[in-house]
Amino acid sequence: MNTETHLHRGIITDVKASELPGEAWNEFSNAPFEFEDTVLDLWEDTQKSYYHACTANRFSESYLTLCTQLEKNIRQLGSFCLTKAVLEQKGIACPKLSDLSIRELVGMVSFHLRKAHAAFDGIYRDNNILGVTYLNWEFRWFGLGNRLKATEVKIRKIKDGNLNVDSMLEQAETFKGEGCTNNTPALEPKSLRAHSSALPLSGSVAREMIRQEEAAAKREKAFRKDIEDAAKIWGQKFDWQEIDRMAEIEKQRQAKERERSESASCSAQESEEGTITEAEARKTLIEDAMSRGDQQALMDIPREDQYQLLDRWNQYLERIEKEYEASHHHPGGSGSRGGPSDEVRKALREKRKRKKRG
Repeated sequence: MNTETHLHRGIITDVKASELPGEAWNEFSNAPFEFEDTVLDLWEDTQKSYYHACTANRFSESYLTLCTQLEKNIRQLGSFCLTKAVLEQKGIACPKLSDLSIRELVGMVSFHLRKAHAAFDGIYRDNNILGVTYLNWEFRWFGLGNRLKATEVKIRKIKDGNLNVDSMLEQAETFKGEGCTNNTPALEPKSLRAHSSALPLSGSVAREMIRQEEAAAKREKAFRKDIEDAAKIWGQKFDWQEIDRMAEIEKQRQAKERERSESASCSAQESEEGTITEAEARKTLIEDAMSRGDQQALMDIPREDQYQLLDRWNQYLERIEKEYEASHHHPGGSGSRGGPSDEVRKALREKRKRKKRG
């Protein structure tokens, strides 16, 4: 590795970007980033951005640009403060992040809330014009400040031991302590995977699942509040702990009932010669959607009932049969290479039998 550029200093030059020399492929370590060191870098960079936003003229275009970036940084750093509290609650100290706190972030927000108000007030007083952009920033800073304060409340609950932090800790500790893998001499890095969309596709599915869970939680919270408000009129109070316990018992009972029903259904399907089970069909369809990068299908297939799944399965068989026949009869086809899986071959045979009987 070239140690002369270890400081990674930037330069001002008249040289065109296309004429700049290349860099070593292993100039930087590819060891999985760890929480404390990475957040320290982001915190220091944000402090630089904050300084320039503070000193920039409130009426300049550059100030508004800095505000946009600073708002994003502060929001993310608030999340880091929450993670830091979780780690510390588990006995994992983060001494490098001692200066990072919700109080510091609220101070940054408060400064620019007042600066945006001053800009709005100045434009109105001097020009009798409403500076809507600055008014919008006043409310954005105010909203972010309230979110940070709510985060501080959660942090205090974590410190008091009133919140379960195990799941939050698992993400922060992922890959901790692992070294880099690109520190050995090599002419060039390994080729990238052909299916480059796999990671963002999985990420999109995960985000959609999280969004649905959060929406369900909000609906549940609103529902409980409506019930409690109505109960207060009659001087009643709901024991949500007991209600949740009874609901969990009913949930487990329904799950066992579905399991028995699905088991009986699978046994009946398996006994029919030449067919495959619903679970096998669903698995095959999901694998097919992944290979085609069909994000919508990946989200729909697990939720479809047996009738919707049957329609999708029949469409899949039609497509596979056409592709299979084309590969064997077309002069440029793939011949005997690849072809459908054993499950699909079995389903295709059964489909042909039904056609003959019909």
